Amino acid sequence: MPIKMETRNGVMILAMDNSPENAFNMEMIQQFNAVLDKVEADDAVRAVVVTGAGGQFFSSGMDLQYVMKLDADAMKEFFKKLFTFFHRAFVFPKPMVAAINGHVVASALAFSMCLDYRVMQKEKAVCTFPEIDVSIIPPTGCLAMVKYVIGERMTDLAFLSGRKFDGSAALAVGMVDELAESKSVIDRAVAVATELGAKKPRLFADYKRRFRGETADCMLAEDIRYIEEELDVTMFQNCDLSCLKSLP
Repeated sequence: MPIKMETRNGVMILAMDNSPENAFNMEMIQQFNAVLDKVEADDAVRAVVVTGAGGQFFSSGMDLQYVMKLDADAMKEFFKKLFTFFHRAFVFPKPMVAAINGHVVASALAFSMCLDYRVMQKEKAVCTFPEIDVSIIPPTGCLAMVKYVIGERMTDLAFLSGRKFDGSAALAVGMVDELAESKSVIDRAVAVATELGAKKPRLFADYKRRFRGETADCMLAEDIRYIEEELDVTMFQNCDLSCLKSLP
């Protein structure tokens, strides 16, 4: 079951549960979208918290072992579904808060930045964009969204270096908004989600669209264009995953 669900006082807690690293495959994306359909239609659910189901990772991003087995057409379809889902999260009308309870890597870090607030555990977790070391070129639309969150210079540095940002460093550059003890990350994220969920729903959704709409539209259009016109599928057939083994 890639997505575990729990409701707490009007907040839907979604735990990514794809052992061992909670990585994104097609099944997880489909289940995420199905749950968000229900959340969007249910007025009793005022906000969402996303976390990882135990272990070392919040999420390691794309399930590269899964992706590398796809043929070219299936790989392109997967990426379209993934980045369309990220776009949906970026402008989702209800509050979405990340409870980062482990390492958050590559596209998972981009996904967390699509959400409205990020609470990260203080220790034994890093934020990293290791694409340059894995030999993957990210799409420009996704980069535009990351720039929206942490600015152009820090996006430039994060992707060129592949640096691993621990909790305090991630907080300092705006990758996350708050640090918490590991045992209280989810509780703190639920508290933030409850606070945001108390806002007038229609006004909250309108604000979100006004602030992010231009970036969101660019994000989706550029990602789809990149997939259709520039994506080199051999990147994912020959990528080097050794850098992920050095995570603490």
